[in-house]
Amino acid sequence: MKKIIVNFLFLAFCAFVLILSLRGIGGNPTYETLNSSDLKEEGPLELSPERGRFALTYSIIEDKSFQFSLPVAKFVIPDLGYQDGRYVSLFDPGVSLLTIPGYIIGKYFDASQVGSFAIIGLFAIANALLVRSIAKKLGANPIASSLAALIFLFGTPAFAYAVTLYQHNVTVFLMLLSVYLLLKWKGILPLFFVWFLVVGSLIVDYPNFFLFLPIGLYALGRVFPIEDIGNTIRLNIKILGLVSFVTILIPVSLFLWVHKVSYGNPLQLAGNVRSVKDFDENGNPLFREDILRRAGQEVVETPDSGDKTSIGFFKTRNMLSSLYIHLISNERGVLWFTPVILVGIFGISYLYKKRPGFTSLLLALLGSNVFLYAMWGDFWGGWAFGSRYLIPAYAVMSIFLAIALTEFKRKIFFLIIFLVLTTYSVSVNTLGALTTNRVPPKVEAVALEKVSGRKEHYTYLRNWEFLMANKSKSFIYQTFANDYVTAPQYYYIVSCSIIFVMSGQIAYMYLKARKES
Repeated sequence: MKKIIVNFLFLAFCAFVLILSLRGIGGNPTYETLNSSDLKEEGPLELSPERGRFALTYSIIEDKSFQFSLPVAKFVIPDLGYQDGRYVSLFDPGVSLLTIPGYIIGKYFDASQVGSFAIIGLFAIANALLVRSIAKKLGANPIASSLAALIFLFGTPAFAYAVTLYQHNVTVFLMLLSVYLLLKWKGILPLFFVWFLVVGSLIVDYPNFFLFLPIGLYALGRVFPIEDIGNTIRLNIKILGLVSFVTILIPVSLFLWVHKVSYGNPLQLAGNVRSVKDFDENGNPLFREDILRRAGQEVVETPDSGDKTSIGFFKTRNMLSSLYIHLISNERGVLWFTPVILVGIFGISYLYKKRPGFTSLLLALLGSNVFLYAMWGDFWGGWAFGSRYLIPAYAVMSIFLAIALTEFKRKIFFLIIFLVLTTYSVSVNTLGALTTNRVPPKVEAVALEKVSGRKEHYTYLRNWEFLMANKSKSFIYQTFANDYVTAPQYYYIVSCSIIFVMSGQIAYMYLKARKES
């Protein structure tokens, strides 16, 4: 009974904070309101990835089509695809399909956009549960596991992307669920589900092909186990393991069907579709070369002006600059946005001593995530809050963090430093969740200053400036709370609530450990 109550309180707290933070405005968007600033620049659909995914959900429900009508196409600009005379999405369709139930339920309550965003919040809560469960399975203290899960959910940029319409929390859910299944059950049985999740992840985000490779290789080890017998090595084949591959037919069929109805070709990838940059006065599409000609500039052939390639966006020469941006810089760096997650480094060696095989899998996932996006063309992630590309890495590091807390739960000095880092990280990421993700990279902010004539922040100071203007994109704040508290006061209420609960857990874990020793 105690375990049920603890689990319920954990779930209730996560849901409570996410409900307070969920971005949105009331009403069901129509053709007439889609392109309003209240919904776009000043509203919850402030960036093109959110608009592109919401537009596809909107079109599927309202227009019964995977292609966009002209009003919806104008809403999606500048990330709009054009294929065989039709306007199509440039984003993988998985998130749009998953948010359909939320859109329908939200529409019933005159809040279809809020309902769509809420689906991502559910995945974020599931991720916290999975971090907690995996950490406990690997031997972490239950309180340490809960703390690590809350750190991932509210102390990293995963928070800012749990209250809006991005793919990252869905990707993390598929990754963690695969890891959990492989950890909980031995043998072949979990593979029937793991292959489905691994291949299905491609519908959510194409780069998941590389991110999920370590899981696929680890799972293959159960299909083709290797035995070391004396001086010989024997490769076995599990027949039932081969049979388990049948489950990939479900996501593969869905993948092919969705791309067929979207682009007319089941093998056509969204990222390879030609993109529309704007419309002329007659509503005709303008491509990159058209924009350049209108500006009197020379047209130079680029991948965007013709056929794109699936791997053309990867550039190894980006790696050093990208690693600096993701890990150290004040633009997106882990050191500035979520330093508490780095405490997980202390847990790696302890876990490796107990579970070397599984630790290697987690480190491989961590490495594939970091180096995949270190070679990404736009390694800033566009206008973004923190390093959104490293959200899967934050989840893995949270598991190591639980192990570190378990090992050092009696060390008061360690816990004090951890509490300070927790307070800082939660404060920064709650700020991001309640305000905006429209934070430009430094190179764009500097150029923007010449146009705006004012200081353009490219760190979370931009979020602070947004908050100090008494603005928040929280649906609850805008709909109910703004008559009673200011936006900064609302921020303090939410962030202090999280910090208070986590501080209590840290104190309880320490006192309990001292009592048991």
